[in-house]
Amino acid sequence: MAEQGSVVPVASETTLVREVFGPLGGLVECGAALESVSVGGFVARHRRELDRVLDVVRRLGSFHADSMEIMDGLGYLREHDVPPVTLLMWSGCIEEYTPDPGPGGPEAVRRTARMGADLQLAHLLQALVGVAALRGGDTQARAREIAEVIGAVCTWGGPGRGRSLHEVFLMWRVAFLPGLLMPSSGSAEPFKRRLREYAHALEGIVEQGGVTGPRGETPGRRGEPV
Repeated sequence: MAEQGSVVPVASETTLVREVFGPLGGLVECGAALESVSVGGFVARHRRELDRVLDVVRRLGSFHADSMEIMDGLGYLREHDVPPVTLLMWSGCIEEYTPDPGPGGPEAVRRTARMGADLQLAHLLQALVGVAALRGGDTQARAREIAEVIGAVCTWGGPGRGRSLHEVFLMWRVAFLPGLLMPSSGSAEPFKRRLREYAHALEGIVEQGGVTGPRGETPGRRGEPV
């Protein structure tokens, strides 16, 4: 979400919501591969987290019902096959793809899905922060909601295959912020200021151990120090 000029431009609602739904869909497909279940089974297993993410997305962007229905139209949450080449796309082609991976096939698929999930987690955090920064509102309150939902979805993938909120925050900070905040980036100063505010707010949340979820749990924590 880079800006040109001295003011923050008005992005279309469709563009903003699609920037969130893309990485969320990628997480669903990679998560299903990591948990060795169908997409339909994965969605059913994680329906509570998905509903919470979609609710936060709707409120962060003040999106209309028609915009939120785009997710259903994209088909990510419906039963469908996820071929290895799709996982390769989500992973940014970090892993080499061969149509016939041979005996190492399952492990190659798992590595690709793990890389894809990592990359899409960082993209999802950037999309949520970008929407919040462009739409305005209470930075601290919105940052807590963003941290809550990222903390919930970053654990997808089964035991030992998830990430922590801390890890996702660090991936996002180094992968996205330099390109948006450098003087040569072209980002508008008001947008830069809001991004820094969100970076500081999220860092504070991470240092405090994350956000307590609706049932008292702390999503995205695995016991490691921050």
